[in-house]
Amino acid sequence: MKTKPFLHLYLFLIILLLTTSCSKNSPTNTIDTLEEAIDEIANKYLEVGMVIGVIDKDQGKMVFSYGTKAIGSDDAPDENTVFDIGSMTKTFTSLLVADSYLNGGFTDDTVSHYLPENVTMPTLNGTPIRIVHLATHTSGLPRNPLADGQTYPIPDGYDEENPYEVYTTEDVYDYLTNYCTLLFEPGTFWEYSNTGYGLLGHLVGLVNNSTYRDVLQDKIFDELGMNRSSVFLTDDQLTNYSLGYNTDKENVPYFVANDIFQGAGFIKSTLSDLFKYLEANMGMTETTLRSSMDLTHEPQLHQGSMGEQALAWFVQTLDDGQTIIYSGGNTIGHSSYIGFNKSTSTGVIILTNDAMHGSQLNMGSEILEAINQY
Repeated sequence: MKTKPFLHLYLFLIILLLTTSCSKNSPTNTIDTLEEAIDEIANKYLEVGMVIGVIDKDQGKMVFSYGTKAIGSDDAPDENTVFDIGSMTKTFTSLLVADSYLNGGFTDDTVSHYLPENVTMPTLNGTPIRIVHLATHTSGLPRNPLADGQTYPIPDGYDEENPYEVYTTEDVYDYLTNYCTLLFEPGTFWEYSNTGYGLLGHLVGLVNNSTYRDVLQDKIFDELGMNRSSVFLTDDQLTNYSLGYNTDKENVPYFVANDIFQGAGFIKSTLSDLFKYLEANMGMTETTLRSSMDLTHEPQLHQGSMGEQALAWFVQTLDDGQTIIYSGGNTIGHSSYIGFNKSTSTGVIILTNDAMHGSQLNMGSEILEAINQY
């Protein structure tokens, strides 16, 4: 039986249409380089301004800049632009604790041992708060003195946009002695605590007969050559500072804190300085802090969604199998991320001048997976 010619033509046209349709609708991977992959990831998250630093598989350093330092400006951020790094500060605090411990400091592990006699630390079921509890968010201390369930009076001059600025050391001593109610028995649960890390930084100063800020400068900034980093902004830093914006795109002030809270999240830094910190933590540069850094990377307990809790750092396995050591930070107007793979000597730093409220952690993981892929 012969097939009619018009049927052959009809079938040919159907096949041609289907092939063309599938070709148009099929996803095509047009990303051929790491640079293109990072551009795609960054543009997905960009709101105001952003700088990204990458150490690739060849241990080469790459810098990416997006957006602006201020809304309405054409001035792009660069590797020397200053950002609030927020709770990334806690990794510096834990490093100072580890360094003091390895060099003979913190000979007693109870927090009360180092405080003035008129300060009484809260306890629960007779269990005292220890240094390791502060360093791993297992102390039971609330996130801050005004957290839910706490009765501490709101200090004069309190500002929600800068919630730690007005607290003095005496305020926190008073809070701990007369008002603080622990959320749980120390060492039995995990709850993120700026109070705990602020107190930990304060203890660093006491143990060294100094202040947190001075020990930070001497032991880390000077040691690593981080000459654009500080707790308070200098006049020079203000010339290249990225204005911070909240989720409503309103400009908000940079974070300020008295000594008692500085260790919780108040360092200002730049991409160029944080490259030095990243390389030192990865073991790519020589430093007297090597053993102390390694100690802070060791997991202490399983946290949950964020992975294993080390000393301020978190340790997590990514979808592509990489084991990553990372940290992040948020203020009301800035966000940060730092993460690295020790086995491949690859890493990433993200600094933004908008409040990402944790999404920078996802962004960091995506970039680390892209580094591994390309």
